[in-house]
Amino acid sequence: MVFARAKLTLEDNCFIEEPGAVQAKFVGPNVKLLYQKIYELMKSVFRVSDADIQEVEYKWGKTEKGDKFKVRWWLHKNMDLFSYLYIRFDLSGQGDDKSGSATVMVRGLLRSEYPQDTVWQRSLFYEMLRTLWHRLFYHKKREEYAEECRHSTVLFMNKIKEFYQNLKGNVEVSAPPEAEREMVTE
Repeated sequence: MVFARAKLTLEDNCFIEEPGAVQAKFVGPNVKLLYQKIYELMKSVFRVSDADIQEVEYKWGKTEKGDKFKVRWWLHKNMDLFSYLYIRFDLSGQGDDKSGSATVMVRGLLRSEYPQDTVWQRSLFYEMLRTLWHRLFYHKKREEYAEECRHSTVLFMNKIKEFYQNLKGNVEVSAPPEAEREMVTE
């Protein structure tokens, strides 16, 4: 992440086709176990530390049907000096040890930021050079980062799906077509 007062930001969804997110619905026992498993898999699949994950929303309460919960995390993974992955994980559901339902959604963004603080960085000549460099060299690198984001997201969802099926639950996944093709082949 570039630390600058003014910056030019380029942002792309990891999955170009709509929906830009991968979502899974779980029905069965022990849905509340997904909370800990999701956190563990975020760290291992995306290869980040605890400091790179921020829990921004946490609602957990008791109802007559069991626990009701809604949690949101943001994962920040630096790819290089200019680009990083910014991935949102949403978990919501309700249930107890015997039955319940939950939804997990993952939406990934690839951001590149260029500082625009100095007079030189705001000049037309600098912008022409930066644009030329970006198109000739850096665009390919951004495509590689987006591909890594897609593969990691699909791997994450496959691991969650496998975990929940081991708990004897049912899983229904909705994803962009390219993610669905990859989830079937793995």
